[in-house]
Amino acid sequence: MARVYKFIDVSGREMHTVKDPDDKLPIPANRQVIFIGNDRMEVESVKTFGDTEVCAVYSVRVRTTAGPN
Repeated sequence: MARVYKFIDVSGREMHTVKDPDDKLPIPANRQVIFIGNDRMEVESVKTFGDTEVCAVYSVRVRTTAGPN
């Protein structure tokens, strides 16, 4: 099943969308550190909001975090 990840910042603004049609990317975990471009982010929560037989859509809430790149 294909997946779509919508990365949302703490103010509710969509920052980035990743389409994973081959279902190869792992589902992000809470407190996981990820990079969107040069920005270091920490995952606050992951919610499924559009799960069908064809595609699962995940809302990944992130916040900017300091630290080494």
